[in-house]
This record gives sequence, C-alpha cells and structure tokens, in this order.
Amino acid sequence: MSSLVSRSPSPGWDRGFIVLDADFGLANLDILLGLSPTHTLEHVLRGERLLEDILLEGPEGIRILPASSGIQELTHLDTSAELRLVQGLQRVSATADWLLIDTAAGIHDSVIKLLMAAQEIVPGDHSRAHEPGGRLCHGQGGPFTGSGEALLILVNNGQGHEEAEETIAQLQAATDRFLGRTLQVLGMIPADPFLLQAVRQQRCVCELYPRSPSTRAFQQIAKLLLNRCPLAKGGLCGFLEPP
Repeated sequence: MSSLVSRSPSPGWDRGFIVLDADFGLANLDILLGLSPTHTLEHVLRGERLLEDILLEGPEGIRILPASSGIQELTHLDTSAELRLVQGLQRVSATADWLLIDTAAGIHDSVIKLLMAAQEIVPGDHSRAHEPGGRLCHGQGGPFTGSGEALLILVNNGQGHEEAEETIAQLQAATDRFLGRTLQVLGMIPADPFLLQAVRQQRCVCELYPRSPSTRAFQQIAKLLLNRCPLAKGGLCGFLEPP
C-alpha cells in the first residue's frame, strides 16, 4: 500500500496522501515502515483521541493513520466507535488529495462498510494462493456484486505471466459465478527479492530500491489507477451516515 502511494504521480496536487490501516485486529503498516506511534485507532475508537491526533509522517510525505494489532474488541465496533471513525475520516480526508484504506481480509460488517465508502475497490490476490479469489467471492454479496464497471484486481507475488494468467482465469470464473462481474487486471506485483529486503529493513521498496522490478510495477499500477479514478469530492459522505 505505501509503495503504491509513494509511486503515485500527483501533478498539481499539494495535499498528498493519507493511508488508513483499517485492519483493526492485525495492523502492521506502521511496523512495516519502521514507525512508532504513540497513539493509534484504538485511542480514537475509545474516544481518547481525535483521528487527526494520531497522524504519522511516513516516507515521501505519506501520512499514516495507524491501527492497533491484536486488540480483538476493535474488530467489532459499536455504533459510537463507528461514528467517531466516520467523523474523523471526513475531517482528515479534507486535508488530503487521496485517502487510501487498507482493510482486513474477510466480509465482516466493518470491512464491508469501509469498502462501501470507497470510490474504487482493488482486491489483491496471491498468485499462488490455494483458492484464488476465495476471499473475494466467498461472501456472495456486498459491494462487489451486481452489474457495473469491471472489477479491478491486483495480482500479488506473481511468479511470471503464465502463472498470473492462470490465476486471473480462476478469478474470472469465480467472479462470474458468485458476483456477476467481469475483471480488469490493474497489474501484477512480481516476486521480487528487493521487496522482501525492504520489508526486512522496514522501508518502502520504492524509496530503498527505486529501480527494482516491484518498484517499476508499482509505478505502472499507480498511473493506471490515477487515470481510472479522477478525484471526486464527498466520497465519504455516505459512509456510515448517522440516521
């Protein structure tokens, strides 16, 4: 996620990017980037801090909203916690050109609500997964179903184009059956030892290895995504809107 944002060209934009680590139970974005937050979403959802109080400066001007890892109660948000999150997101999103949300896997209510708030949804699937598309299609519902534009998909850890094409074919069969949607491949992040090395060093691969295969893939994907998704104001206005 951070690598994708750091490769996003932004001519004429001066407010930058904010990334929300929305995996409330197993958050790790701050760890991957070597950041040490004093406060996290745990404090926001409990009413102890405002969302803007926990913003961290990440690589290349990216701002991070860190979550807590291993706090089981945060995977089941009550109404007051959801409202705090929504109000905070509406405030901080007004200070950025883009807000990217890295959700947890699965089809829990909190995940679905975050997906429904997004202007664009990009599921990622491991090219060597035992059941490609299982996380995407298992729910047979939610924001992925129905007719409309093609559903974007990002293939991760691709071992080569032949294997990626096989994965995509399996995903297309699953989405046809369960979701009634077609797929558009956003790109493939190749298996790259430089990416693994960057993770070990808790650095962004695009910053540490700007000419690596994964960095070049992130550059291409960022350009495609930005061309597909022109900025739209008020993207969060309908998200968990209180009655």
